Amino acid sequence: MWEVMTDLLVAGRHSRYFNHTRSHHLFTRVRLLAWLLMVLQSGWILIDWLLLPAAVSSSIAYARLATSGCCLLLALWCSHAYRLEVSLIRLLLLVLVLTLFQTASTWVLEQQGYHSHVAGYAFFPFMIITMLAIFPLTVLEVAGFTVFVILVEWVTQLWLGTFGQVESLNDLWLLGILGCIAGWASVNQLSMLLVLYRQATRDPLTGLANRRQVMDQLDEDIEAAEDSGQMLVVMMFDLDKFKSFNDHYGHAAGDIVLKQFARILRDHARRNEDLAGRFGGEEFLMLMPNMDARKAGEVADSIRQACHQSRLRVPTGEEVSFSTSIGIAELMPGEDRSSVLQRVDEALYKAKDSGRDRACVADSVRPRSAA
Repeated sequence: MWEVMTDLLVAGRHSRYFNHTRSHHLFTRVRLLAWLLMVLQSGWILIDWLLLPAAVSSSIAYARLATSGCCLLLALWCSHAYRLEVSLIRLLLLVLVLTLFQTASTWVLEQQGYHSHVAGYAFFPFMIITMLAIFPLTVLEVAGFTVFVILVEWVTQLWLGTFGQVESLNDLWLLGILGCIAGWASVNQLSMLLVLYRQATRDPLTGLANRRQVMDQLDEDIEAAEDSGQMLVVMMFDLDKFKSFNDHYGHAAGDIVLKQFARILRDHARRNEDLAGRFGGEEFLMLMPNMDARKAGEVADSIRQACHQSRLRVPTGEEVSFSTSIGIAELMPGEDRSSVLQRVDEALYKAKDSGRDRACVADSVRPRSAA
């Protein structure tokens, strides 16, 4: 329960792989809103001309056109769709653009004595607050956006000299209530996204990433390594003599070993960087960005030692232990997924052929079949 609450409170516990997914959700919804607001802001100029004097409507029209232009730029901004910090900046810019329009239109209406007669503008802050409900945000993120909008409204009331009046206090109170409702909706969206993400990407027995996610993430990590020049290590694990273990102790005992090994991998994976997954059967894979083969070898030895120290009681009542063989491959320049997987697989079989319960580093020569 506590783990679920902290997942919804802050983004620090989220893996970079889930952050990619959430970032793309934010990206697509900000773009959709930006396109919609661009059309609405431009189209509303005609309504202003019908409801407001020419002097007022012309000034606000310029503000609307400027807002539409900013929304168009946000809609056309398509880079870094999978970087969470960039997607949050997009959302912040959208909120900021709308807030600036609200401030500018309020100033024009106040100067002309129309501020209290045009309800559509008075409700603009409430629209900004409720807009947050469509985004999967953490509690702290939605609280930050809500406080920002309320603070702008409070400063506006001080500037207009209306702060302290019953109507102004009601507006601030209503903004706070709407912020709580929007926050609840945002957090529910985040919770639902987390559940769907885990169902689609997790191995049901071990809780590690499934094969599909590992392969997708390996492609992304290879692309990132090529773009930035960073290192990437792939480690492949195979539980030694696991089929014989299953035949002797039963599949229920085998599941206990698989779960324990998954816990060991999680304990040795760097949070928000490494990805450990079940590759199939008793084989596991770990992706380690910004890691070289030497440091990966140290991690591999720690994992082997953790396996040696594990003592598990199986359904027959016996206490058992297990070991693992490990292959290590450091990504080579220009190498693709099939090539690095072939090299790490060959390193794993070298470890098994050499007596098992050891780690071997792959040759730095690319296999001919992958050339």
